[in-house]
Amino acid sequence: MSPTRRTFLRLIAVASALVARRSWGLAPPAAALPVEAGAFAKALAEEAGSGTVADSDAIQLETPLIAENGAIVPISVETALAGVRELVILVERNPTPVAARFALDPSLDSYVSLRIKMNESGDVVALAKTASGCFAARKRVQVVVGGCG
Repeated sequence: MSPTRRTFLRLIAVASALVARRSWGLAPPAAALPVEAGAFAKALAEEAGSGTVADSDAIQLETPLIAENGAIVPISVETALAGVRELVILVERNPTPVAARFALDPSLDSYVSLRIKMNESGDVVALAKTASGCFAARKRVQVVVGGCG
C-alpha cells in the first residue's frame, strides 16, 4: 500500500469512530449554560409586576423529593384560589427560570400537570396570578444522576 492510501484509510477510520461515538451518545457533554446571578429573583419580580408574592396553602405543588433524571421531572399544580388567570412555573437554578406559563380561564378549575427540565437541585415555584394578587407555593427537588443521592 502506498503512503497516501494508508493516510486515507486512517482518516476514514478516525472519522468513522467519531461518527459512531456521537451516534451512540458517547460524545462529551456540551458546556452547561451559566446561571446568571439573581436571574431567579429577577424573573419572580417580573412575574409579580408591581405587587408582592404571598405564600399560599391553597396551592398544591406536587413534585418528587428526588428526581433521578433532571430532564423529565414530573410536577403538578392545583389550586383552590378563585379567579386564577395564569399559572407560572419557575425553577430556581435554571439559566431560564420560567419553565412554563399557562393562561387559564378563571371559570375553569386550575390544574396543570407537566414534566420540566432541571439543570440541578433547587426550588420549584408555582405562581398563581389572580385579580387580587400573586400567590406562590415552593418545593425543593434534589436532582441526582443515576438515582444515587
